[in-house]
Parts: sequence; C-alpha cells; structure tokens
Amino acid sequence: IGESLLPYNNDLFARLGVADQLAKGDFHPKYGADFVTGDGKVGCSFRFDQTLDDPYRQSYQVKRAEFDHLLLRNASANGVEVREETAVASVDLADPARAVVRTRKGEALEARFVVDASGHGAVLGTRVGAKSDIPSLKKIAVFAHYRGVVRAEGKAGGSTVIVVLKNAWFWLIPVSAETMSVGLVVDRDHVVQCGLTPEQILEKTIAETPWVAERMIGAERLTQVYARKDFSFQMRNMAGPNFALVGDAAGFLDPIFSTGVFMAMKSADIVSEAATVLLRTGSMKPLRRYERDFTGALEKYFRFITKFYERPFLEVFMQPSPRFGLMRPIIGVLAGDIFASRQSRFKLGIFFFLVRLQKLRGGIAPRIDWETLPAAATA
Repeated sequence: IGESLLPYNNDLFARLGVADQLAKGDFHPKYGADFVTGDGKVGCSFRFDQTLDDPYRQSYQVKRAEFDHLLLRNASANGVEVREETAVASVDLADPARAVVRTRKGEALEARFVVDASGHGAVLGTRVGAKSDIPSLKKIAVFAHYRGVVRAEGKAGGSTVIVVLKNAWFWLIPVSAETMSVGLVVDRDHVVQCGLTPEQILEKTIAETPWVAERMIGAERLTQVYARKDFSFQMRNMAGPNFALVGDAAGFLDPIFSTGVFMAMKSADIVSEAATVLLRTGSMKPLRRYERDFTGALEKYFRFITKFYERPFLEVFMQPSPRFGLMRPIIGVLAGDIFASRQSRFKLGIFFFLVRLQKLRGGIAPRIDWETLPAAATA
C-alpha cells in the first residue's frame, strides 16, 4: 500500500534515534492531507506546516518495506536479538509468570512477557483478546502503484489525497517523487455483488471519477492490482500478567486517516513502559491504564471514521467555517494528537454538535450534491 506517517510519531522517532535517518532516507516529505469529492466540487486542505507547532509540522510518506527495515536495523543495533524468517506456531500463556513461544522450526523460546505485534493476524488476540468486529466497517481495499500521476506543486505535492465517492473513497499517496499508491476502499458487499475483478473495479472506478481520471491520464501502472480486507475490529482484552497486544493486534482501524503505524508505535511505546513496571514491581496498573487509554484513542478515531461515511459529517468536515475555530483541533486529530488537551476535546465536542445540527436542519455548511457524486463501478 505504501504508508502515510503522522506528525505525532515524530517524538518517538527522535527517542529511537531514527529521525535523522528518516530525513536523509528516500522518503517523501508530507505536510498535510487533502480531501476532495470525486467530482472536484468540494475540497479542503489540512496543512500541518501551516497550523501545528514544531516538531509536528511535517511527516513522511514511506515505502513500508524500507521503513520497516530501517526500524529493524535500529533495533538490532541497540541490542535486540532479531530472528528473521522465524514463524510463530503457538504461544503458551498457561503459567502467568512466563510465556513460551514455539516456532515452526521446533524451537521453544521462553520469556516473562510476550508482546503480540503480529498485526491483523492477531496471533494471541484471536485466542485471548475477546475480539469485537465493527459490522458497519466491513470494507475491501483494491490498490496498485502508478507512475506519472499528476500531483500538486511544491509542498502540497507530498500530501495524502482522499477522494470521496458516494459509496466508496480513493487514496492517493505519493510514496516517492515518481510513484503514487492509488487505492479504492469499498464495501465488501459491493465487491461481492458488482461482478468485477479487483483490477476491473479499480480501473473502471478511476475512469468514472472525474477528479481522479483527470490526474491519471497517461499514468502507467507499475504493479499488479492487490486486494485486501479492511475489516475493522477491537480487542476487549489487550493485556494480562504475561502478555500485551499492540497495534493492529489490539484493534484495526479503517485506513481513512492513516493511523496504522502511529497507533502501532504509540501502543508499543506505552506497553514497553507498562511491562517494565510489571516486571519490576508486579503491578498491573500501568497495563490496565494502557487498555483504558488505547481503547479511548481507538474510540475517538472510530467516531471520526464511522461518521466519515455520512454526508452531514463530510459537509462540515470538508467545509470548516473559521468562525468556529475548528481547523486546529481537526488537524490535530489527523496528525495523531489523540491525547488532546481539554480545550481541543471541547472544540471537537463543538464539531460533532455542529455535525448533528447539519444532519437535523442544515445551515452549518453548504450541502454536498450527494446523489450526483461518482460511485464505485459495477459491471
């Protein structure tokens, strides 16, 4: 897919000692995110560099394999024993004082504590997490990399672009100076019923979406078209006396706000501190606090994500009025400021109140002509 990092990850990158490597690497600077309707009639640019304070004015668009390898090398250089090509077969948590990880190579690795960072597969989470699916967010993403996609000039050319359709949305992520990741997120039921292959639904929807089609005239596809299930879920049990779940293993979010890497690293950061306290003192309090705080952060994003698929939310979100002073707190959320100040939480409360008013009677923002918007393609 490529990956769009968030500015509020920058503190952790600095603490890990990789900030300079990110800046010097082959990663594309990202200064904001743009949202636009598929017909190009309504849009808004949310700029980190024009709104936030240092060090949150910039992030990066990265090629995920290169980014992950950078972090892996950094961990190894700081004393972590790294085992590549070593698949986990099972994890035994029967003894609360230890965990035993068995690999497919027949090894048994013992530790006092194990962290499940296995992503959407949720190796431990499927057993102990009490998984709760989000029925309204059963989506499928189809995507590929392209060369020659037209992008904005200057700093704006590094922004993630989200293109809103009537029943779906596109991402355009500039993962390098030449390459653009282009993906379509659509309801699972539509993909099942539309009668098109993933390649057909992506290419046909591009052609039928004026804003996207205009920017992809002459673009060359560099990869096959991939399809991935993006079924959102949350684990109710994220920690125990000998384990913790982090990142997508603790809860998977719809990719609309590019929160994946940020939530993974933020949760791992909190768990590393909490597990240290547990192993030194026996206290589970920091891990219980992690469950509470991470659940709260997920719920905050889930609120934005579920409302994103409703017209009144998009009308207020994509046409923010300066008189309400909402741009800063909204950009804060888009940048990863999930532990917002009381004032920001108050402002976000006002934002959702205005969304309710827009839904009930309008007048907060101009209406989007929803029925004329492009939609995901059918046969």
